[in-house]
Amino acid sequence: MFKHSLDLARIEQKLRDTQRQFDRINAVLTMHRDGMPDSVVEHMLEGYAYVNGLLQAGTDILQLGQFHHLLELNHLVLCGSSREARSEFSNHIVRTEEHFYDREAGDIGGLVDWYQRAKGKPVRKRAAGVYVRVLSRPQLFIEGNHRTGALIMSYILGREGLPPFVLTPENAEAYFNPSTLVRDAHKYSMDELVKIPKLKRYFARFLEDTEDDSLVVKTKSLETT
Repeated sequence: MFKHSLDLARIEQKLRDTQRQFDRINAVLTMHRDGMPDSVVEHMLEGYAYVNGLLQAGTDILQLGQFHHLLELNHLVLCGSSREARSEFSNHIVRTEEHFYDREAGDIGGLVDWYQRAKGKPVRKRAAGVYVRVLSRPQLFIEGNHRTGALIMSYILGREGLPPFVLTPENAEAYFNPSTLVRDAHKYSMDELVKIPKLKRYFARFLEDTEDDSLVVKTKSLETT
């Protein structure tokens, strides 16, 4: 029996390549990004490692009682796992949790309700739909919604054996520019009927078109006899 596992070394190679070329990538974006320093790469790698652990454990992070894993992904992309950084950002962490559970702010309940209704849809549509709901207004987190959304997409894809989404020089423009449109959309408005469905379809196709099987490895799991 084989278990799905992320190739963390390969993911790092892809992210480092993107980091090296980020100035060139930024030049062609409709809205320039802040940059991709070492801290961003290192925190994303911690996030992918956390996603990998969730997949290995079979944890359902979109189930009641497991939402703290979503918060942890956001904390990882923003400040990493070190005790010092968590202490420094302690006020922000508290505010993020309050925002996350607030029905009129982050509204995790609304996201999970949508996900439950979408369970019969193909996995890429579900992953794209969750990403759009994380990033569109009101956003799920105070900061770091793009990066955390990418990790949540990777988790949803991985639950069904598909490769994670990883930012590369080849897919960056096709990822960032539509993400700007998502960020400007509002879930609880006419955008829910017109703009948001189009963006969900776009990202579902995007995930299929940019899928990279080299980002996963098959590890043989132990079987009891």
